[in-house]
Amino acid sequence: MTAAQAQVDAGALQRFLDAVEPSGGVRVTAVTPLTGGYSRDTAIGEVTWRDGRQQRLVLRSDPPPGSGVFQSDRDDEWELLQALVATGPVQVPAARWYDATGAYFGCKTIVSEYYEASRTLQDLARDAELEGDLGAVQRRFVDVVVDIHRTPLADLPARLSRPADWDSYVDSLFDVLSEVAEATADSSPAIRYTVAQLRRLRPPPVPLTLVHGDCQPGNVLLGDAGPVVIDWEFGRIGDPREDLGYYVQMPILPNLYTCDPEAFLARYRELTGMTEEQLNPQVAQYFLVLGMARLFAQEIHGADAVARGRAPGVMATYLVNAISMQYENYVRIARELSTSPGPGWTQRASAPAGRDNR
Repeated sequence: MTAAQAQVDAGALQRFLDAVEPSGGVRVTAVTPLTGGYSRDTAIGEVTWRDGRQQRLVLRSDPPPGSGVFQSDRDDEWELLQALVATGPVQVPAARWYDATGAYFGCKTIVSEYYEASRTLQDLARDAELEGDLGAVQRRFVDVVVDIHRTPLADLPARLSRPADWDSYVDSLFDVLSEVAEATADSSPAIRYTVAQLRRLRPPPVPLTLVHGDCQPGNVLLGDAGPVVIDWEFGRIGDPREDLGYYVQMPILPNLYTCDPEAFLARYRELTGMTEEQLNPQVAQYFLVLGMARLFAQEIHGADAVARGRAPGVMATYLVNAISMQYENYVRIARELSTSPGPGWTQRASAPAGRDNR
């Protein structure tokens, strides 16, 4: 079976569980695809074990080749989830099994235990907004983000790329944006301008940490065991402020940063020991650009595929509208920060040799 013949259904799950749990006497009763995701395909499996225990499982699979905008590696995600289950402090659903070759489902598929959550943190934020008090929910979200960033790097998988140092890592994010501007059919003056302006600037560095990569309250499930963070496909080692900058631009309301940026950042500084020079609204804007760099590059490639008549699914067409708004944000941020960088920032006379400085 090839990826083009992927079949994530009850029959495939039954064959898979029979292989990984041959003495379990498990019976699959249903597999139901979930809607709403835009990156990986997700389904819920209902199973009954020999002892009568009923259980729900989450199946997370690669979509068919060429049908999605965002690309990530299930091998990386599987190993990261295994490490996070073992180390903490952030809680994640227990990833139990992995079809690493697609032998059973026709595509790489992670099978995790279903976390019985009453709601997401985004749901809680909507209720709090109606009551006129988002402060408690904002603090709860910041606490979860800090737990992500407190994860011991030594406990993370060896296959997770470890940047040599902070400066070269930041330059690598600008390289991602420069390369996509050169690789697509249309000229990208907004990207070139943004990279040329911001590459020269450096806010005060901080130690690199685990970065979630899609850090938002909708990915925090609330249940009896406390907050559990899902969707780790873009997890990596990087600057923790990437997660904060990424969330700054999140259009899902209420946004727990934009409702009170000073309180949000003060809470994060209090829990992490960062200084105000290392994290303030200007730094958050800088990392709005860098926190989106990898995903924005994939959005641009998706839009380029649409322009060339090779649309990778409906999401690529939808993202064309979002890209124009991101261009506007990038140029605005580049102008503001190049004119008036924050306290403690350093500024290079020019971009490093060999890198785009147009």
